[in-house]
Amino acid sequence: MSCPILHKSPIILLVGAGPTSSTVIQAAAMHVVTVVAADGGFQSAQAAGLDVALVVGDMDSQVSLPKSQAFAKIDDQDTTDFEKCLQVCAADIFLGVGFLGGRLDHQLAAFSALLKEPKPVVLIDEHQLVFVAPAQFHLELEAGAPVGFYPMLPVHVNLQGVQWPLDDAEMSPLGQIATSNKSNGELLTLKVDGHGLLAILPVRYLGAVLDVLRG
Repeated sequence: MSCPILHKSPIILLVGAGPTSSTVIQAAAMHVVTVVAADGGFQSAQAAGLDVALVVGDMDSQVSLPKSQAFAKIDDQDTTDFEKCLQVCAADIFLGVGFLGGRLDHQLAAFSALLKEPKPVVLIDEHQLVFVAPAQFHLELEAGAPVGFYPMLPVHVNLQGVQWPLDDAEMSPLGQIATSNKSNGELLTLKVDGHGLLAILPVRYLGAVLDVLRG
């Protein structure tokens, strides 16, 4: 389904209806220009004191919206509210809260949406951040910082700067994965030959990750 772009911004915070807190939402908002809510995420954004530029979704979680609130009701049942936000918004990078935790099927659907979106999307909760690794990625991490990489699709990976490095490793959900790794204090260097590897890092590196993904 093709949808017109309703909102453009260099960096957009998407707020979902999943488990989160005002503290996490407010911390995420410090990195963005614009806030867009995915249906019931409007209540979370409002409770955090944020101005919401647009509410997007099938609106099955809305009792009523302020008369002045811009919204886009999309009845398509083949996409999630998260995907609907990505379809009608254009940004150089997206940041999402309220999409991790809670119902496992919702979280898996969010990971699927990350694979379909060509622009960088970083999902965060109180403790961690998740994004699809670009072809090359470099980041300074403290020694002992936990890192994880999970292949949603088959990929070949080179990974250095961790306790258990990889050298042209063939990774897939049915084969080798690289969860529960940790930094050895050297520069984290990652090369991957396809768009299919989830990177999982502590949320305290959010600012640094956004800087790297912006290029």
